[in-house]
Amino acid sequence: MMMLDKAKFCTQLIKMLVIEEFGNNVNIDKIIGFDGNPPAESNNYCCVDATEEQSEFRGLVEIDGQMSCFMAQINSKDQHRSKFIPAHQVLDDPSGQPRKTQEIIQQMILGRKKGVMLIPDNEDDAVDVIGGLVEQGFPELASKYRDFIIRQLEKSKSK
Repeated sequence: MMMLDKAKFCTQLIKMLVIEEFGNNVNIDKIIGFDGNPPAESNNYCCVDATEEQSEFRGLVEIDGQMSCFMAQINSKDQHRSKFIPAHQVLDDPSGQPRKTQEIIQQMILGRKKGVMLIPDNEDDAVDVIGGLVEQGFPELASKYRDFIIRQLEKSKSK
């Protein structure tokens, strides 16, 4: 069995969805994960969820010089849907530069079904993680994380 090139699959899927959404006459300048890198093992190929039935990809795509956030889903029957939102409507920094805590954010998104909660070095970084989770489409996880951080702070202050 031939191993599927995951980076190529993600890139082709996003290109196909952009053309479907915006037409053939657009230029796709780049496709990157929220870490600022093209789809690769280091950012899980922009995949935030994968089951036998469906895979979901999230990241950034530059279309005709404008950065947009994408959310794309494809199921086992090759049915797909997508959403493109101008980055300036979603991101604190719409340039596509990764957040300082992007590695923590990514680990929490990928580990969310296992309840992964990571504690950053300081409160400012915790706020950055919460902002990143919201920006990247995980407001429920951000809320759980905020509650978790508050409990951790209360525990440390009571000692």
